Amino acid sequence: MLFSGLIGVVAIADGSYHSLAVKSDGTVWAWGSNGQGQLGDGTTTNKTTPVKVSGLTGVVAIACGPYHSLAVKSDGTVWAWGYNPSGMLGDGTTINRTTPVRVSGLTDVVAIAGGSNHTLAVKSDG
Repeated sequence: MLFSGLIGVVAIADGSYHSLAVKSDGTVWAWGSNGQGQLGDGTTTNKTTPVKVSGLTGVVAIACGPYHSLAVKSDGTVWAWGYNPSGMLGDGTTINRTTPVRVSGLTDVVAIAGGSNHTLAVKSDG
């Protein structure tokens, strides 16, 4: 089945109950469970078809934890949204976010991964 708006997908990622796709134009799309804001559309409403993640362009990599989502932009910055009780969004808080926030203090990132209550990043210097 082809989802509306998902032509040109270059990468996908899955959380426990949600999915992400990045298109060749650098936009990110999400669908599935959204109780913690992990779809990044500014709501906590579950979506059965893809919605565009708010405010993200120039994305080159994506990843998911079970209830949070992550993106690396072409400038090497990392953006995160969703569940944040352990600070895995990296914005200096434990507040859940329904739209992407920039991870503090990270630049030159080339890869990311999300775990249950943590996030990992690899910088260009290894």
